[in-house]
Amino acid sequence: MSRPVGNDGTGPVRGAGSFVLAIVESAVTSVLSVCWLLLALAVYLESYGLAPGAPGRPHGHAALAWSAGGLLASLGVTWLLRASRRAAVRRGADGAVTARLVTVLAVTALLAVDLLDG
Repeated sequence: MSRPVGNDGTGPVRGAGSFVLAIVESAVTSVLSVCWLLLALAVYLESYGLAPGAPGRPHGHAALAWSAGGLLASLGVTWLLRASRRAAVRRGADGAVTARLVTVLAVTALLAVDLLDG
């Protein structure tokens, strides 16, 4: 009977689940970060023609754009950390991946509620 073989040929592959989670998280975070950037652009364009003190003028687009850029940059840092030979660093990167996924989904939900609420 055959069984999955690890990198050294002795046992099952370890870390396959965390690798799949990292790929899924990277895809979700990338797509949602681009959506955040598009939302920041839309808010900027909406407020472009209004006077700085006008009532109802949207604000916060710069912070949203910086947050999206920071998320995209953190993806690269996380993948560099996952390539480390030290198991503790890889486990830390896996924890960061999970925390970032939860954070991105929560912030996106808050943005969606705020956007739909008006």
